[in-house]
Amino acid sequence: MWRRFDLIAFVAVYLTSSCGGSDTTPPGTLVGAWNATSVELVSMADPAIHVDLVADLGASMTLVLEANNNFTLTVTYTGDEPGDSWPWGTSSVVTGTWSATDILTLQTSPTSEWQFEINLTGDSLSLTNADTSFDFSGDGTAEDADLSLDLTRG
Repeated sequence: MWRRFDLIAFVAVYLTSSCGGSDTTPPGTLVGAWNATSVELVSMADPAIHVDLVADLGASMTLVLEANNNFTLTVTYTGDEPGDSWPWGTSSVVTGTWSATDILTLQTSPTSEWQFEINLTGDSLSLTNADTSFDFSGDGTAEDADLSLDLTRG
């Protein structure tokens, strides 16, 4: 009788410990096209220096996460050219592979990747805290930066 009770108690404890909240985002929920409402870069050296490619520079960005774990990131700069060093009127396309659990990893080569913290709520996706670099002054020298994206499902 006690052995049966012990087994029932063990199963109950196991099920209780394996249930409950999880910070893991199912990768399938991320598949699709995502349009940026904000692409913010913050200087690591001076957090007071920051730029939002969408709001400040009029850029648009689309991130497509495919079910086969390939991704395409397209950034298009529009508007008038403020100087020779800014990429106005051009598009940049980055491709690679992606994976996700509680972190979204976009890998563009064996040695280059972005790792984002994920916050998915319905059709809104926030990706934060990826290490990257950006030329804040337009002088041709990239500085270490923190990259965060706010996106909506397209």
